[in-house]
Amino acid sequence: MARPAEEQLDAPGRIRVVLDLAIRLAEVLFASGAGAADATTAMTAIARVYGVRNVDSDVTHTALSLTWTNPSTYESVARRRTIAARNMDFSKLTAASALFADITDERVDLATARRRLARITSRKPASRQVLRIGWSLIGAGAALLLGGDLVIAAVAFVAAFVLESITSAMAARRAPVFFTSIVGGLIGPVAAVLVHLVDPHESARLVVIATIIVLLAGSLIFGGVQDILSGFYLTGLARLTEAVVVTIGIAASVLGASVLFTWFGLSIDVISGGVLGGGPVFVTVVGAIVIVIGFALACQLPWRALWAVCVLGAIGEGLYLTCTAFSLGPVWSSAIAAVVVGMLASILARWSRTPVLALVITGLVPLLPGLVMFNALMNLASGAVAGLLDALVAAAVAAALAAGAIAGQYLLQASWRSTSRVVRRGRGPILSIASQRRRR
Repeated sequence: MARPAEEQLDAPGRIRVVLDLAIRLAEVLFASGAGAADATTAMTAIARVYGVRNVDSDVTHTALSLTWTNPSTYESVARRRTIAARNMDFSKLTAASALFADITDERVDLATARRRLARITSRKPASRQVLRIGWSLIGAGAALLLGGDLVIAAVAFVAAFVLESITSAMAARRAPVFFTSIVGGLIGPVAAVLVHLVDPHESARLVVIATIIVLLAGSLIFGGVQDILSGFYLTGLARLTEAVVVTIGIAASVLGASVLFTWFGLSIDVISGGVLGGGPVFVTVVGAIVIVIGFALACQLPWRALWAVCVLGAIGEGLYLTCTAFSLGPVWSSAIAAVVVGMLASILARWSRTPVLALVITGLVPLLPGLVMFNALMNLASGAVAGLLDALVAAAVAAALAAGAIAGQYLLQASWRSTSRVVRRGRGPILSIASQRRRR
């Protein structure tokens, strides 16, 4: 039964309220990391649940629009929201997707949904220091993942902490992302030089690679591939373009620092080529778990899902190491690991009451192609053609991770009898947030 506040609304007024609720909830989803397909599905489904038909929804990289057309007079009512900034906030994503599930299950009325959405949008983020510790753990875990010792891991932790402090300060002042990535890319080489001056026997390159992985962890490659695969080509290309801009900024800063240090006679291991070998399997898996925990803290993943992403990170890294041991190559190894992680994430999402998207992205962060990207930058610095090949391999690995995770979700959903019912109710089959039903 409608509440008194709803009873006072006339038909046009109620339509406007429904459109406003739909687009604002979709904005929270999209700005927190969901894909364009999820945002359009959410807007259409919410409007349908509250009796508003004949709506058209659209999403671009920076804006959402929702329009209702009167079938009798062809007059329209439109809503548009501009996305000022997009940050992966899995806490808001979880709360918003839970609200969306309750709305589509017809468990909340319009007034209650609006109050819950207001609480979600007004929720305060975690402490800045907690977020910095999370990004710092990614750097330390990356050093362990690539075979570094505890000293290198500690240096990478400090370098990532400084990196996040500087880049967040620049972002708060609305500095362009290209210049932010340039400044961030300088932190790794500077820390590597300090390590080399203190102890020339330490592998200073690992510090640089760790900071590159920290910078790549927040990129939009996964979301861009997801949007392209779901048919939103312009939005996907825009997100991939932003990821390319970040990569170019990192390349410019690392190569520039290499040239600068060479002028001062510091031609150290950070500039040389070669392939790094990982450490023992146990240490590598531990490093992957540390990365996952750090990314979970940095993106404010709910604590109840921490165990799930640790399991996914360990399984994904273990599968990757197994596949590479059988000489499958980095691309196919990443794809196989991503397919399995995508399938398991769809199951663990129900137990942890967390969107699949949050689990998948967090679980796959250790497989980001930071080492391949580093080798590409160093080869390009020396003028070797192999640098272009390494860059293509890095792009292929990133695409394989995104496509494999989505394919894994498809494969699992195809085996569920409820899949057809989910799609009929307006929940996107790719997704993640929209296709999961919470246990009552």
